[in-house]
Amino acid sequence: MNLNQLDLNLLIILKQLLNEKHISNTALTLGMSQPSISRSLSRLRSLFDDPLLIRMAGGYELTPKAQSIQQDLNSILNMVETLVNKQTFDPKTSQATIKLFGLPPQMHLLIETIIKDVREQAPNITLEIDTLPKPQFSDLLKGETHFVITGHKPTSSEDKLYRQALFERDFKLIMASTHPLANTKLNIELLRNCNFGQISIQGEKSLSISHCFAALGIDNVNTPIRLKNFYSIGTIAQNTDLIFFVPDHFANDICRHHDVVARVVPPELGLEHDEVYLYWHQRHHNDPVCQWFRELVKSKVFKI
Repeated sequence: MNLNQLDLNLLIILKQLLNEKHISNTALTLGMSQPSISRSLSRLRSLFDDPLLIRMAGGYELTPKAQSIQQDLNSILNMVETLVNKQTFDPKTSQATIKLFGLPPQMHLLIETIIKDVREQAPNITLEIDTLPKPQFSDLLKGETHFVITGHKPTSSEDKLYRQALFERDFKLIMASTHPLANTKLNIELLRNCNFGQISIQGEKSLSISHCFAALGIDNVNTPIRLKNFYSIGTIAQNTDLIFFVPDHFANDICRHHDVVARVVPPELGLEHDEVYLYWHQRHHNDPVCQWFRELVKSKVFKI
């Protein structure tokens, strides 16, 4: 490849094409015409000596070379953004975008805690917040987000990650206010034959606390419903006999909007405090925008 033929705009178009796998959608997202995107794709194919996108029955698919380019490309563009911002970053005038990923219980608490300070200190910065269920660290590793807020731990293969403790959380059991156990002090024997709702964000097949029940000799915890997100918990709980196991700060929010109660988890289950962290990748460690954000978060006192 002759680098003299390459300009930064082509790489930005390439990034969007690889994400969208669709010429028209890429044009719409970037505010360009479809013929312009098609011409750019033709130039990119010539530069990389590869089709990059192959038309299939259901649309376009990435070639193996395009798949290998995708992660490196995100890193390169992030480094360019860091290079530009390094000399000029001032929170009062910066128009940078900070991308955050986290599931609703954690994200709601973080945003509630920091949003006033972000708006006051950096009124032109954009927070791009993603709470859609997905593997916790995938976007971080691909360079598609700056920070992940999670209580999950990365695997040994998910290296080059830094973290900063945010808060500890306890859990509560959510059930309808009319549930037979709503006004009863809970214990294992009472819960033994109850029906639970499961939050299965990453395809988990068993209740997140099933191991606690199993340790007490209870292996048949019934979970007749499995949710892929948190949004329907309150509605389902108040209209059924199902019990949900959720972080306590999120349980309090559900109770404010639904006819449900939050009960203390029986100590026999042996649950410990769960710590939530802010994670970021090595590629953003010295980014001045991300450094400012980490310091702002660190300065806040998280009280559950």
